[in-house]
Amino acid sequence: MVNSLLETQITDLVENVHVLKLIDGKFTPEDAGKILNELIMSKINYHNREILSIKEKYNGDVSHSERRIAELSQVRLSLKELLDAAREQGKELKISSTIEIVLK
Repeated sequence: MVNSLLETQITDLVENVHVLKLIDGKFTPEDAGKILNELIMSKINYHNREILSIKEKYNGDVSHSERRIAELSQVRLSLKELLDAAREQGKELKISSTIEIVLK
């Protein structure tokens, strides 16, 4: 009985977890910057729209989106430093990015 329950829980976990590969390859610093900055800006724009929507419709708490915008802005700065260093050193970047989605 215990094994059956454990197997069911493991099966449910595996069936409810989905991994999607978004980025997988080698890129010049310029191309990496285009791809990653576009992704980051998309997330920043999403949170800006969320702030406007929440304020207009509900006058609710927007602290989560404000915090994420600040975090993503810092990520952009760190990315710029990394890309500048790679460019100066004549290096390519190998980038792998996956998204894990858990259905609950």
